[in-house]
Amino acid sequence: MPTFILHPERLDLTGPDGSVFHGADQDWFPDPWQQRAGCGPTTASLIFHYLAQQRPEFSPFRPQMGKDQAGFVDHMCRVWDYVTPRSHGLNRPEYMVEGMAAYGAAVGVPLAPSLFSFPTPRTKRPPWEQLRSFVAAGLECDCPVAFLNLDNGKIRRLDRWHWVTLIGLDGDTASIVDNGEAFTMDLRLWYDTTKTRGGFVSALGAGEEFASC
Repeated sequence: MPTFILHPERLDLTGPDGSVFHGADQDWFPDPWQQRAGCGPTTASLIFHYLAQQRPEFSPFRPQMGKDQAGFVDHMCRVWDYVTPRSHGLNRPEYMVEGMAAYGAAVGVPLAPSLFSFPTPRTKRPPWEQLRSFVAAGLECDCPVAFLNLDNGKIRRLDRWHWVTLIGLDGDTASIVDNGEAFTMDLRLWYDTTKTRGGFVSALGAGEEFASC
C-alpha cells in the first residue's frame, strides 16, 4: 500500500528569482565547511520545517515560518548548532537522533527520534520487510524520514555519503527530496546492493516506540 506524507508541497521553497525548489540544498549554507558537510543538518531542517506546519504544538520547530530561501537558510544555520557534523560529517544515524533530540529540547518540544540502523555485514542485516515497515510507520504519521546512504549500491541518482529526506514509499519505490529536487529510487535495490552501513531516522518515532502520532 502506498504511503506518503500528506502535504509534500509544504516542502517547496522559493528562490530569490521566484524559482521553486522541492526541499532545500546544502549548498545554500554560507560557510564552505557547512556546504560540504551539511546534508544532515539540511535534512533535519527540512523535517522540522514540515513538522512546524503540521500541528500548532510543533510550531517552535520553526517559529519564523516562511517559504523563501533566505529565511530557510537562517533556519538551517540554527539547526546546524544542534545537528552538527563531526570531522567526517554526520556519518552515523545515531548522530542524527542525538541532534534532533537536542534541537527539540532547545525549542521546548521534546523528541524521542527512532532509529533503524543498517549494518555492513549482510548476515546481520534485518529483513527488508522490517526496513519497509519502519519507513512506512514514520510516513503514516505524516513525518518525513531521514535516510543516510553511505554507499549507493546500484542506485545511480543517489549521492554517496549523504543524507536525504524520504517522503513516500510505494512498493519498493521511495520518493526523495534532495538538493532542491524530487526524484524516486528503488529502495529495495539499495537494500540489496549497498555495501556499507546506513540508517533511517524518524523524528517523531516509529513502530512500537512511536507515541506522538
